[in-house]
Amino acid sequence: MIEMLQKYFPSICTLPTNTSRLPDNYNWFQTKEGEVIGIHKDEITEKDNAILSSFLTKYLINIPIKTEHEKLWKNRIHADKNEVENVEGNFRFVYFQIHQGHIEPTIFKTTIQEFFTGSVSILWHNEYAGFLIEEQASKLEETLSYYQIADTLMSELYIKTAFYIGPYLCNLNTISEYVELLATQAFSSLQHHDSPVVYFIEDYPFQLIKQLEVQDKKQLSNWILKEFTEDEDALETIQTFIECNLNLSETSKKLYMHRNSIQYRLDKFHESTGIDVKQFDQAITVYLAIIANMHKTD
Repeated sequence: MIEMLQKYFPSICTLPTNTSRLPDNYNWFQTKEGEVIGIHKDEITEKDNAILSSFLTKYLINIPIKTEHEKLWKNRIHADKNEVENVEGNFRFVYFQIHQGHIEPTIFKTTIQEFFTGSVSILWHNEYAGFLIEEQASKLEETLSYYQIADTLMSELYIKTAFYIGPYLCNLNTISEYVELLATQAFSSLQHHDSPVVYFIEDYPFQLIKQLEVQDKKQLSNWILKEFTEDEDALETIQTFIECNLNLSETSKKLYMHRNSIQYRLDKFHESTGIDVKQFDQAITVYLAIIANMHKTD
């Protein structure tokens, strides 16, 4: 889309994910895919603006003023490594992305705060995405999870939100690299996961497979899955079985299938490929092959 529009609007550009203030001399729009693009006001007429608004959403940014603690975290991220300070206790960053529905950032922050003990810091990338910072003094309520937060936002405010949970750190030595890598992984992963919550530890198999060349992905899926590469039902069963820790009962509940039907598919895969997904070491390779098969043309 950008290439097509650039023929008519040479100034067109995309909004960096870490921007919290929009240049006033641009009109900003958001595509259906969530990308924010800007066109210089000198190049756009009222008629152009009306036409663009018919298939793009006008993008207005309204980021809450940073608290002193949020300013401190921003300074920590951009500080020189020689100026790194100590931080008390563990902390982690949680990337969030609002996919559907509009909510004022101030309201979003107030709503999120209700799930935490202590004041929670938010560093906004734009009005639809940013980082929540969990610290020792601002823990998520023990009885709650990010799945419940996502459900609450959807059921009460009709806001579809996704969360990517980063690892805990205990010092600031690698904080800038941590934030940059987490933002990159989160943005990429949330486009491919159906779940509203993704933990970094669950995402690493996907990250590893993404680094393979297309030819290597095809080879891995063909060698391991053989004729099952096109059997979506069988692969869904096997993937769910592995994700349920090789537990037939849990898989049966999750897929709403009888244990015997699941066992039949596992046995059929074993007979055809010689691979037993009930064995942990073989299940790992099969799981990677399934992911490679899902993304073999990416």
